[in-house]
Amino acid sequence: MRFDIPPLDRVDIRLLKVFKAVTECGGFAAAEETLNLSRSTISIHISDLETRFGIKLCTRGPAGFSLTQEGVVVYEATLRLFTELNSFRTTVAGAKGTLMGELSVWQMDNIATDPLNPVILAFQRFRSRPNSVEIAVNVVPSNDVERAVYDGRCNLGITGSRSDLTDLLYEQLHTESISMFCGRAHPLFEAARFDLTDEQLADVDFIRRGFVTQKQEMVETDWNSSVSSMHTEATLQLILTGLHIGYLPDHYAAAWEERGLLRKINPERFHVDWPVFLVTRKGDRQSVLLNTLRKDVLDASAALKQSV
Repeated sequence: MRFDIPPLDRVDIRLLKVFKAVTECGGFAAAEETLNLSRSTISIHISDLETRFGIKLCTRGPAGFSLTQEGVVVYEATLRLFTELNSFRTTVAGAKGTLMGELSVWQMDNIATDPLNPVILAFQRFRSRPNSVEIAVNVVPSNDVERAVYDGRCNLGITGSRSDLTDLLYEQLHTESISMFCGRAHPLFEAARFDLTDEQLADVDFIRRGFVTQKQEMVETDWNSSVSSMHTEATLQLILTGLHIGYLPDHYAAAWEERGLLRKINPERFHVDWPVFLVTRKGDRQSVLLNTLRKDVLDASAALKQSV
């Protein structure tokens, strides 16, 4: 689909930034805080952009906010435009020996307690160089990380999800030790000191992990399951109710284990070393800025693995 639009100028770039924020926030009201603009001002900006392009970009009303078909095209083109603009700034700054531009890093939740998490050390290394890079960090479910990298909403992702999306580069950083847990209020808590039989486990209510496919799930497919979770913290809370059992990273569960609130179930059987990946777009490999941070993450990961 093609649109005849006038040459872009600084005003258009500013309006497109507003449009991008509104789209990613899911509406005008939700974008107010992000943009630090009133809803009426945001509405005027979107209307100006629609007039400028001669198309309707979105609908808003009682049914909520949504992009039109043309709006989806413009949003995707906007992502590509900002990526190229950032790449231009980065390339020019790199010629002067300076790191400059913007980087967006998305990661799966609750990896701060992972002793092999490379983010902290990588950021320290990255910031040790002279630079004026603006870094935005976001925490989302694992599968949303790789989708955001694929869509161009972020430059680099750290995730336990691998869907092998086209044009994505997956580089394994380390493995995360994951085990099955029940809470102290669960009927099986005391029995979990020993290996539980299949008969004892027959009536459990398992927490499905909404960010993995059924074939990736590490349990019998006939287990009962009335709940699902997209986040590690949500899974923990569901386990602590005593109504459900589910998988948690060992490093994250350790604090609750030490307090006697969690217990592993058949750790020899229900345990896996889950791979954690660094994800980037193959087409972004020419970016000096992105490759600098990418290498810092890989080097930090290697150093941490050697230290344990």
